[in-house]
Amino acid sequence: ALEAERPSVSENVISAFRFAMLARHVIKNPHVFCSTFKVGRLKDSGTCRATHNAAPVAPPATDEEIASLVAAFQESRRLVVLTGAGCSTESGVPDYRSPQGAYSTGFKPMTHQQFLKSPTNRARYWARSFYGWPRFSATQPNSAHFALAELEQRGWVDGILTQNVDRLHTRAGSREVLELHGTSHEVICLECGRRSPRQALQDALAALNPVVAAHVGELTSRPPDLLAERLQALRVGTSQDDMRVAGLQQRPDGDVELVNAGQGFLVAPCKDCGGLLKPDVVFFGDNIPQERKDRAAAMVASSDTLVVVGSSVMVYSAYRLVEIAKASGARLLIVNVGPTRADRLADVKIEARAGEVLSRLARCPNLQLPKLL
Repeated sequence: ALEAERPSVSENVISAFRFAMLARHVIKNPHVFCSTFKVGRLKDSGTCRATHNAAPVAPPATDEEIASLVAAFQESRRLVVLTGAGCSTESGVPDYRSPQGAYSTGFKPMTHQQFLKSPTNRARYWARSFYGWPRFSATQPNSAHFALAELEQRGWVDGILTQNVDRLHTRAGSREVLELHGTSHEVICLECGRRSPRQALQDALAALNPVVAAHVGELTSRPPDLLAERLQALRVGTSQDDMRVAGLQQRPDGDVELVNAGQGFLVAPCKDCGGLLKPDVVFFGDNIPQERKDRAAAMVASSDTLVVVGSSVMVYSAYRLVEIAKASGARLLIVNVGPTRADRLADVKIEARAGEVLSRLARCPNLQLPKLL
């Protein structure tokens, strides 16, 4: 079966030719870009207007699949939603593990230990973040976020646990949101614990680095070139041009990839104590605060339905919540394009885009009325 999935040499040549033709077409028509690679073959999803190129390609959910979700929502007494990067890809924020995700370009996020290790590492992080912040902070919620907010307002969703740091659920109107990994919209001092808005730090960094600020202003004033960003992201680290920026290719945590990032970049200290500033997010290699873990576990343990949206739940902190839910007898519903760590535990699994599924769910007549307690 595996052998049958492997393309022949002639198929590879045809695929390469088709990709070249597609690239030529996209360059002439940059608003069109809706294809993805899978098992060495080019899968075309048809022509569509693509404002963002981070969302995975997937067929729509069937009416039967939507009906199964509606029934589960109606039968639930307390329903909690766990969201991951796949909930924000339709807003243009890439995920990590999909074929279009950050890992596909060789991107490696900075770990907590690396951030603390040296001033050079911190300068590199904040330089990348400084370039990425204007676009990241301007990112808007998509139909998935708005649908969840509507369902919460009607009483069908009791709470949202999110692995995302983009704060798009709150911006869409959701109120009961627990940000498991923190948020990129706030900064914390590692010495005195003072929290402050990320935009305030952006202004301080701009004052310290006026030449870089001018360059960022020039780049962000241009309309995004999706194909150029994607191709440049694949070349990061190979260019001999040390000043090259990866076309402001967005990363899941809001920064961009730079070659030799941070050289000469000045980092602002805490205004109160002069201590080290860090985004208020849980870096790779760090731990979720215990109080936040306990709150998340309590939310899941008290639910009778857990809906996983746009997450592969590969990291244990997320998979642990699935385990708690199942141990408590909760039903598990998964909406995600691609495999997840919890597939074998799922009562319902739908492989479709979060925005498409959740917006159809919110429009269902049975869920448009407020839930009767």
